[in-house]
Amino acid sequence: MTYRCGHALQPLSSSFQHNEAYLIRVAFTCPHCVAEISRRAALDTRAYVNMQQISPGMAAFVIEVSQTHDELGKLLAAIGYARRGKSLDELTPGIEVLEEDGCVWRKETWFATNTAPHHVVALIQHIKLEATWLGSYLPREMAAVQYFAFPD
Repeated sequence: MTYRCGHALQPLSSSFQHNEAYLIRVAFTCPHCVAEISRRAALDTRAYVNMQQISPGMAAFVIEVSQTHDELGKLLAAIGYARRGKSLDELTPGIEVLEEDGCVWRKETWFATNTAPHHVVALIQHIKLEATWLGSYLPREMAAVQYFAFPD
């Protein structure tokens, strides 16, 4: 099997085999080609991983991806990311926006603030796995994945 660009599928961790991105990856361009598109367009594509308070009893792990192009955007949209304004901090998530300038691709994984710790740890592992996968599509790979930081 190959990616849409014709490159051979890259092996992924067995723990990733049930993730939606693993299952649909053949419909998209490979990580190397996506990263190369960003490099050629001089985009500093980054992913920001945070936790935010959504409401008094709810929190979310959030991944925001900035400075993307159409190819990466299509992949992110297919696995549950949506265009939003940039988050400012832990209490101020990005809002819906109509224009493309200053937008990020955002994915939220919600949980109740009284969720059992072992379930929260499992969510953290899931988010780390997704961030690692996402890093393979970024020009600077994992150096472009930032934890506890927000888009500029």
